[in-house]
Formats: sequence, structure tokens, C-alpha cells
Amino acid sequence: MQERRTSYYLKKLSQYKSLDALAFLYKNLYKMANYIVRQEFINKCYYLNYNKVQKLLQSGADYQAIPGKVSQQVLIILDKNWPSFFKL
Repeated sequence: MQERRTSYYLKKLSQYKSLDALAFLYKNLYKMANYIVRQEFINKCYYLNYNKVQKLLQSGADYQAIPGKVSQQVLIILDKNWPSFFKL
């Protein structure tokens, strides 16, 4: 019940549409980078680190649509998430 109220109030915010659009771009960037890292790991048994993924995606539309520092932080988060997979 509480969750429905929260989403209702969030949609009433004046900045909701712009925040929703940015969150959509962040999600796309994260998923695209994760797909590239995963495919490289599956096919070549090689892990692409942050620097290599960043160079691959730097010219992409989603990367450029988001402010530079934020795009880098999304890729840094991905780079921190992959080592936890290797610990399993």
C-alpha cells in the first residue's frame, strides 16, 4: 500500500518526466555495457575492464546523451559489479 502512494507522489513532481528519461538512458547504458562485457567473457574468456568498455561506448548515443561524469560512474558501477560475479 505504501509503495503505491510513493509512486503517485513521484509522478506529481514537476521534474518527473526529465528524471524518468534520464533513468531510461542510464539503464540503457548499463545494459549495453554489461552485454558487451558478458559477450567478451563468454566468447573469449576475457574480462573487459572499465577503460576498455568506456573507449568502446564513448561515441555511442546513450553515453553522449548523459553528462560525462555520470556516464563514467555508470560504467564504474558495472566494473565493480563484475568482480562479485567472479567470487561466486
